[in-house]
Amino acid sequence: MIKKILKCFALTLVVFIIPFTTINAKTIAQLEKELEAAEKKLNDTNVKKAANNQDINETTKKINTIKVDIEKINSDIDAKTKESEQLEKDIKKKNEEIKDLMRYYQISSSGSAMLEYVMGAESLTDLIYRLSITEQISSYNKKTIRQMNDMIEENEKIKKELEKKKTELSSLKSELDTQLAVLNRKKSELDKDGISEQNNINEMKKEINEYKKMGCSSNESIDACYARKYGNGYLPPGTTFFRPTTTGRISSEFGNRTLNGAFNKHFAIDIAMPTGTPVYAVAPGVVGHTGTICGYSVVLWHYVNGNYYSSLYCHLSKIKVSKGQTVTKDTVIAASGCTGQCYGAHLHLGLATGKYRSDYFLYYGDSASFESHTFNPRNVITFPAKGASYYNR
Repeated sequence: MIKKILKCFALTLVVFIIPFTTINAKTIAQLEKELEAAEKKLNDTNVKKAANNQDINETTKKINTIKVDIEKINSDIDAKTKESEQLEKDIKKKNEEIKDLMRYYQISSSGSAMLEYVMGAESLTDLIYRLSITEQISSYNKKTIRQMNDMIEENEKIKKELEKKKTELSSLKSELDTQLAVLNRKKSELDKDGISEQNNINEMKKEINEYKKMGCSSNESIDACYARKYGNGYLPPGTTFFRPTTTGRISSEFGNRTLNGAFNKHFAIDIAMPTGTPVYAVAPGVVGHTGTICGYSVVLWHYVNGNYYSSLYCHLSKIKVSKGQTVTKDTVIAASGCTGQCYGAHLHLGLATGKYRSDYFLYYGDSASFESHTFNPRNVITFPAKGASYYNR
């Protein structure tokens, strides 16, 4: 008797913790409005991408110009350094010449002794003249040395100014490199957003066309259309949720996480398993969508304990059901894999209130999105701790 009471209590607790919300099913007209909004959002993203690409091009041009300027400065510094080195050699040579003038006076390429030149004066006037010439040459050399020293000093001044300019340009280049890195990260994000938004638009158009092919009228709710086509009981009722595979290892939890150095919020639970592992429906329901939401993906709609839910299965290697198909908990809906953006073969299982792709369409973003309706699968399905494995459903 006690066991029966505890069992009933446990069942009541499971029912109690399953979240639910009241959501009005969308009409095709409403979906078309959401499509228009999605197309406008994609257009805005493309405008941002164009502006960002222009910023990247302009920043790259500035960096390249600075590189050329720095190379020119390095060349000028080298030239001034070589010029100063040559001047120092010339100064040394001039100093030697001045010393030589104290002994010799060069009057030809072969030269003659200065003393002989001076002492060979034929008169006092001639002697004074010869001494004067020697003094003039000596003074000229000294003046030349002063000029060369001034040139060296000027070169050092120019080199310091060039080094300062080089430091300023290097600092500016460093800032622009950082700015370019930010712009490239933004480009990557915008490209990713653009691809995601375009895929979302393609899926929305496909979905709307399928509803129209079903005969759904513009202002008829998707629920009413399904009920009219398949009967009021088109969505089989359920009372509980089950694990999606017979085996698996919990590799990532629902909620905040850091993956490959990047922080994000994970709106699902990841279950590692070999590619090709059979994936089952977590509860009886109807296939609401098949496509490429996150790799090859399947969305199931469920009616559990009087409330509507959606289950999302991502990164599949193969899809084995089609839209509108009724499934049981034992229906193999797909095979696991690693399609789309993933890191190793695993099943990404997301659960949400309402019927995703009927009551709301967006995957992420505003309050009318799958992510905004998600809840932790652990609330309704028993899983082992992270890193641990299970071997039954």
